[in-house]
Amino acid sequence: MLLVDKNEPENIVKLLQQSCPVTVADLNIANLSDYFFGSYDGTRLQFSRKQAGELVGNVDEAEKQLAEYYHNADKNYQIVEGIISPDRLKMKGASVEIDAHSASPSTRDLGAKLYCYKVEPGGFIRSGHSFSAINDSLLAAWTHRLAEAGIYTYYTINWVHTARLLSAIYRNEQKPPEEHSTLQRIIRPQVHIKTEKDMTEEQKEEYRFIKSLMFLSNAYQLGIGEKKARLIADKFCNLLDLCTAGLSDLTGVEGIGKKMAEKILSSLGREVWH
Repeated sequence: MLLVDKNEPENIVKLLQQSCPVTVADLNIANLSDYFFGSYDGTRLQFSRKQAGELVGNVDEAEKQLAEYYHNADKNYQIVEGIISPDRLKMKGASVEIDAHSASPSTRDLGAKLYCYKVEPGGFIRSGHSFSAINDSLLAAWTHRLAEAGIYTYYTINWVHTARLLSAIYRNEQKPPEEHSTLQRIIRPQVHIKTEKDMTEEQKEEYRFIKSLMFLSNAYQLGIGEKKARLIADKFCNLLDLCTAGLSDLTGVEGIGKKMAEKILSSLGREVWH
């Protein structure tokens, strides 16, 4: 279910409803962002939507809102809607020209102003507004630091593009891990756990087992994330213990069905009889 804050545009809600189950709720009152949903494995994602001019005109307020909602989801994103340009855009007939304000651009001075424009569905660009509170260099540094903190920024042209973006991400996140193939051969699984020097010997052994399971999953496309790896580690002592397990032992672990259990045993060199 994709939850949408009640203050979001009705046009976006209607467009999302064409491809997603949608519920409108008081998300912001509950300290959640504008769009909120869970993925296949229960990960909570939320998206803040800002107009380009709204963001550039008051970055401090945008950051304050992101901070308020940050801890109430596992993954955070912001969507910036419209065009942000260091140069003024001019309409000339059916085309758009750039009115460059500097004949010799430099990375040392990327402009004292930013121009923000709204784009209507169909491509019509409304007259823009200029803002001098932040330039493109500062905006780039700010969005980079947000990404370092785990808040990624998507840029969309208008509300139609925003709805399509949210719909595509929502549907993609409903797929099981084994159906995702992007960069799977080179992505290194991440295990969010304290460092080994802070662990007891028992915790170290469990940590190594979890890590082994996730690397095994990555190599053989088993669909085992950190949550399932921990549940397996709760039931089995180590890889040797897992290698000698029966099919029913594995399917007894929450979230492990017969098909996945067979794939796990096969990846360990076991013949699975039907």
